[in-house]
Amino acid sequence: MFRCIPIFKGCNRQVEFVDKRHCSLQAVPEDILRYSRSLEELLLDANHIRELPKNFFRLHRLRKLGLSDNEIQRLPPDIQNFESLVELDVSRNDIPDIPENIKNLRALQVADFSSNPIPRLPPGFVQLRNLTVLVLNDMSLTNLPPDFGSLTSLQSLELRENLLKSLPESLAQLTKLERLDL
Repeated sequence: MFRCIPIFKGCNRQVEFVDKRHCSLQAVPEDILRYSRSLEELLLDANHIRELPKNFFRLHRLRKLGLSDNEIQRLPPDIQNFESLVELDVSRNDIPDIPENIKNLRALQVADFSSNPIPRLPPGFVQLRNLTVLVLNDMSLTNLPPDFGSLTSLQSLELRENLLKSLPESLAQLTKLERLDL
């Protein structure tokens, strides 16, 4: 319950972690933006956030971002500004596509896009070579890029409840894959 109170105004500006899950937020709290030089982990899951403001993408040190179970309708191209991002969870939203420049998130290791009406992955997605865990359940995927096997660091891949009729042959290149959930 105390998580939902505003961040103390006189607080040290070296805040590294903010947890505002289940706080009935309608928007990203503006006071979070004040910690752009130090914030590394931001959890805004299970709220009513519909859009991500442009200045939100100034949180350059962010390593973990939780936005699951909101009402987000668009993942802006500015997502590329999160160059340090290691974990991204945008599951259970209304996001219709993933921007092509997601490929610039070179540090990304864990990504969950589940339960969004996304029919395809952008071509540049296969450049996320540090991905170890990728969750794409309950989407509208009809196919995977032919070079999907380029994601050679993948250890866990979840593809349940999609419209996939076949898998690309390049999947055989995923030699580190320990878990494949279809």
